[in-house]
Amino acid sequence: MIQKLVISLSIVFISLSAIAQSGIGKRNKARKDRSPFSTAGDRGQAIYSHSRSHFQPFGWHFSPGITYMAGYTKEDENKNYDLKPLGTPGYYLEIGLEHVFKRRKKVFHYFDYSLGIKHFGGREKLVMENIPDTVSSFNFGAAFARIDIHNVWQLSKWNFIDQSIGLNLDYTVYGGKENAYTNLGTEDYQQKFLTQLHYSIGWGIKPRDGFFIIPTLKTPILTAWNWRNFNPSHRWFSSKYQPVIFSVKFAWLFVKRDCPAVYDENGKKSSESYQNM
Repeated sequence: MIQKLVISLSIVFISLSAIAQSGIGKRNKARKDRSPFSTAGDRGQAIYSHSRSHFQPFGWHFSPGITYMAGYTKEDENKNYDLKPLGTPGYYLEIGLEHVFKRRKKVFHYFDYSLGIKHFGGREKLVMENIPDTVSSFNFGAAFARIDIHNVWQLSKWNFIDQSIGLNLDYTVYGGKENAYTNLGTEDYQQKFLTQLHYSIGWGIKPRDGFFIIPTLKTPILTAWNWRNFNPSHRWFSSKYQPVIFSVKFAWLFVKRDCPAVYDENGKKSSESYQNM
């Protein structure tokens, strides 16, 4: 199930990137020259244009969100008991910086990085005949650092699809297993330090120049440490749990220091001259 999810997400990323690179360009030359972060073509229709915008290609972002663990297991196959792993909601919070590439790029348009904390929880129920059901649970919080590189597929002047591939480093700072039992399967537990490759996809909204809101779904696609045969899921008791994170990213670009304010006729002319550079 998880392997199919990882393969599907990878196909989506590759497909949308290919469309962003070549699909729009086949329509006409004007649209071929347009880029969501443009220094050429119709820059007024771009999501961000360094020469026309009053904002720098650099800013900060803040993302609150919720987490969930999608549980699954094969340890109860052909056994006289059932294991039922379930996730519980948790919280997600991060803050960081972002950098937009000034020059046009064919695939990637900006990168960002952040520090934060996220909470995960779940449980595993053991069901057997003639004995009461028993439940083990876990709750833990991990401090993390991450870096992502993003592809932007522009839909209109105000909307876009934002995809990214990134690396996250997690370290558990509180919590762990609770009410643990010794079940009849093979138990395994998540270590405190974790290094993963993740994929995210979001719907971008540009309320005004220099400000963006991006509801985003994120999930790991590979665990580099501790290595477990490409499996990105967390391990608790006799089950595996795939993290899914929904967050809303609020991003602001910094105002250019050398951009003239428009207060009078001379200032207006200077500002118009600056934007048309």
